[in-house]
Amino acid sequence: MKTRKEFIVVAENNNQDILYDWIDKNKHLFSFISKDEGCGCCVSIFTIEAEEEVLETLPKEILV
Repeated sequence: MKTRKEFIVVAENNNQDILYDWIDKNKHLFSFISKDEGCGCCVSIFTIEAEEEVLETLPKEILV
């Protein structure tokens, strides 16, 4: 059985494009993604639910 996880992702100015590219590439694999809950100009915050294997592909620049 695969594990589904909910993950909150926060990106700031210097890595928002990296996050948006990752979301575009993988959104078909998400069972849920929230609207951007950050201001959008300098901080983006998403809640994403997906298989653990998908979330493990988050770029290292996004992980803190």
